[in-house]
Amino acid sequence: MKNEIKTGAILGYVNMIATFLVSLVYTPILLSNLGQSEYGLYALVASIIGYLSVLDMGFGNAMVRFVSRSKVKQTKDDENKINGLFLLLYLIIGVVALIIGLVLIGNIESIFKSLSVDELKKAKTIMIILVLTISVSFPLSIFDSYVISSERFKFAKILALIQTLIIPITMLPLLFLGYKAIAMVIVTSSYTIIFHIVSLYYCFKKLNMKIKFGFKNIDKVLLKEVLFYSFFIFLNIIIDNIYNNTDQVILGIVSGTIAVSVYSVSLKISQINMRFSTTISGLFFPRINKLLAEKDGDKKVSDVFIRVSRIQLYVMALILFGFIIFGKQFIILWVGDGYIDSYYILLLLMIPSIVPLTQNIGISILQAKNIHKFRSIIYFIIAILNILISIPLARKYAGVGAAIGTALATTIGQIIIMNVYYWKVGKIDIPTYWKRFVKFMLPLTAVTIVLRHYIDNVNSNILCLLFAVLFVMCYLIYSYLFTNEEERDYLKTIKKKLFRRRKA
Repeated sequence: MKNEIKTGAILGYVNMIATFLVSLVYTPILLSNLGQSEYGLYALVASIIGYLSVLDMGFGNAMVRFVSRSKVKQTKDDENKINGLFLLLYLIIGVVALIIGLVLIGNIESIFKSLSVDELKKAKTIMIILVLTISVSFPLSIFDSYVISSERFKFAKILALIQTLIIPITMLPLLFLGYKAIAMVIVTSSYTIIFHIVSLYYCFKKLNMKIKFGFKNIDKVLLKEVLFYSFFIFLNIIIDNIYNNTDQVILGIVSGTIAVSVYSVSLKISQINMRFSTTISGLFFPRINKLLAEKDGDKKVSDVFIRVSRIQLYVMALILFGFIIFGKQFIILWVGDGYIDSYYILLLLMIPSIVPLTQNIGISILQAKNIHKFRSIIYFIIAILNILISIPLARKYAGVGAAIGTALATTIGQIIIMNVYYWKVGKIDIPTYWKRFVKFMLPLTAVTIVLRHYIDNVNSNILCLLFAVLFVMCYLIYSYLFTNEEERDYLKTIKKKLFRRRKA
């Protein structure tokens, strides 16, 4: 199983890189063939249907946990009861998703008054396909969870990688032949069902797993335990959906599909940016648990927080300041002049998020101390506040207004409130974090303001690229000079490990 974990981790990173490269190449082709309005329509409907995924309620994660636990105890009867319970739950969720979806389809004209008659017809067709897909996907998804609970990470990650690549490969010829959003939804939905069926086949045939579903005498104690475990995961799913989908839905209601299209491009880059911040922090969870059991555990964990957040800052600041300086030219070159507002929207999303993204390890610390419920509740409240702020701002300033609402909510909840909580309750040395953060960021901010003004007057893409390379080189030197001795030793250790691997 160690090999499964190692290979699964490598394939996970490969998939992340593949997703980034596919977005880089596929998105401009998609936008040029669909057009702003059609792409915005697709993004809008996908955002609405995204809310139905909330009905999962964290049961996928719960199934992995409870099935894995039953395998360790080697109690087949318990495993059958768990399988039966989750299948029953997902069948109910599938039916509920279908009913809610049909209600939405029946009231689409009332919800989106900003859409034209033609757009409403297409939206209805797209929504019908997606609602049917998600309703069928819920009960089938238990086999994906079963694969993970059996620690078959290699198969799961290969399947995910194939899905990342096969959809754009299939869609490209269809786009060039003139097919648009409805064709894209049919292709995406078809592959979603196909991959669920592949997981089902893998469970029954390739792994020779005799999966049984016990429906008699549903264990009420087990059900209560599952619901309690899933609740805060469910809360986080709601929060993620509010942050990822709500602004687009608001814009669809008050501004129309073009505003949704522009915002969607910004969100795509923002989500890629977030992925870079999670590659380091999650690896420290086991170590944090061990440190907390030692003498002066709080102090040691706080030191880890400071060190890791600084390393993450070096990466995230490069992306942020690089985008501030060269992002406008990149957006124009990537998707065209019609998406110039995406640059300003993305700045509003990226600038405040650099603090929580560099503090991601704090989530692991709160979980290790079992004081993470407060974060979930605060994030939920702030997500609701985000909606209330964004609606009037979106009416007045479209996508930029919606982004202002998200930026304000992020500043209040994820920066101010959470930093106080990390400091006072989590016993993390937040004042030291901020001293080092400001010391590192101030000179870069001053240089960035000057360079941003200068780059606006550069008309050559080649010259712009040369400046970008020069900026990265100067940034790396600046960052290295800013590191302390401990961080330099850490970087040297990584360099030695990489050199050994190449030699081997």
